[in-house]
Amino acid sequence: MITFLKKTFNISGCEIIIEPDRYVYHQGDLIKCKFKITGSKEYEQTADEISIALEESWTETRGSGKNLRTVTVRKERVTTVVENKTVLKSDNTKNYEFAAQLPQNCRLSESSDSLGWCLVVKIDVPYAIDPVERLSVEVVPHREFLAIEHTFESALKFEKKSTFFTSGERFVAPPALKNELDCIDLHCEQNGDETICKLVFDLQEKSIADYFKTIIRLDKVKSEITFKQSDLLDKNLKPKILIIGKKILAEIKRVLTDRQN
Repeated sequence: MITFLKKTFNISGCEIIIEPDRYVYHQGDLIKCKFKITGSKEYEQTADEISIALEESWTETRGSGKNLRTVTVRKERVTTVVENKTVLKSDNTKNYEFAAQLPQNCRLSESSDSLGWCLVVKIDVPYAIDPVERLSVEVVPHREFLAIEHTFESALKFEKKSTFFTSGERFVAPPALKNELDCIDLHCEQNGDETICKLVFDLQEKSIADYFKTIIRLDKVKSEITFKQSDLLDKNLKPKILIIGKKILAEIKRVLTDRQN
């Protein structure tokens, strides 16, 4: 987990302090930050360009066989040039601001501080190696997604389990549903002010026919619930557990009833 809020570092003798407005951001949030550059104590420098960017990064596996390798991919999603041909005078401080919007369904931060999302400061000084410094920012799921997950666990008594078999979250059924249902895989997407909640039900085998269905994976039932933000969060951004739980329970009941018919 990324815990620092402010970072101080040195580029070509200049001190740079970068400070985001929050520790943690949700998908789709506006990231704001302030940063300041103090010139070298020893000499003035001219920077051809000073820029700051919001950078997305991830790892990919490339090649095959003996040439199989893992590489880090970095893409600047928003870049702002704050100065061109500027003189960084000794002990003189320049102040800047930056803002960038995270995509609605963007990737989340990874356990590594250097992967996920970073604020990147670049100072292009002639005849010097172009220096780059990064400050990682932590990006977590939408508040709406977390409200749904919280309802599954707190109100409906499902147990959240880690799994490599789904891109979403897996919730194991409580004892009251064990005879009918193994688990539900949950995947959420945000579309404007609507949250699309995709559910995959893993049903229990109750007959020989059901057993053979599991072999060809026909025991999986897919369904979808659409929530408005007003269904999910109150004015204080707290989960509306009763409304969320009622909608999910109605869908569970429908799926299990359809199976019996």
